[in-house]
Amino acid sequence: MKLQRESRMAVMDLSTLPNLRDLGGLAREAGGLTATGVLYRSALPAPGDVPPTSIAEWPPKTVVDLRSAHELAAHTNPLGLNETVLHHIPLMTDAQVAEPDQGARLADIYLGILSTAGTQLAKVLEVAAVCDGPFLLHCAAGKDRTGIAAALLLSIAGVARNEILADYIATNDHMGVVLARMNHFAPGTGEQYPNDRDVVGAVPEAIEGVLAHWDSHYGGVHGWARDQGVTEETMRLWNSRFIE
Repeated sequence: MKLQRESRMAVMDLSTLPNLRDLGGLAREAGGLTATGVLYRSALPAPGDVPPTSIAEWPPKTVVDLRSAHELAAHTNPLGLNETVLHHIPLMTDAQVAEPDQGARLADIYLGILSTAGTQLAKVLEVAAVCDGPFLLHCAAGKDRTGIAAALLLSIAGVARNEILADYIATNDHMGVVLARMNHFAPGTGEQYPNDRDVVGAVPEAIEGVLAHWDSHYGGVHGWARDQGVTEETMRLWNSRFIE
């Protein structure tokens, strides 16, 4: 089994950053589109990655790394070694990342992140509103923590629900190489890869639960963000740069 896994990895191109996309061009409920060249999302960058050709400007001027402290220490972000400004805003603790989550629904894990990391998500929005762009959001797989943070930024900008869901599900097209890279870079981290959260891929019901939670909050997603400490000016600044 191990030999077969290594053989499959050998034919995969692990030198290209997977799950990378520009979140511009998405339709808003009130009309109009999100601007390109502002917000990217991806899986974990690695040293020696080939510069992507699918993105207009690279490297990004700002990176928001959503991994835990242990994950960051195990694999230093290579994008922080150039002129890119790196912000470390963990959405899960080291203990939460290491927990295999046997039997836990991904939807419940996501709601747990909203409960325990609301102020951290507020910081993501605050950075997004004023940082030099383009800026990149990523965690390890670029699926769960990145999915929630991206959904928040898209929701604040009024992006249509079906567009947010389609962007989240698009990660499933990249999970093969994402998991291969996680296994390749895992030695020395002390973590087990892939964990249960990664194996199940992007589960629509999980992000739908997040969106429903924001919808049910007094004032919707904007009210939820205000309760986490986000100011009206921060949301205005974010929308002014991200909405065409």
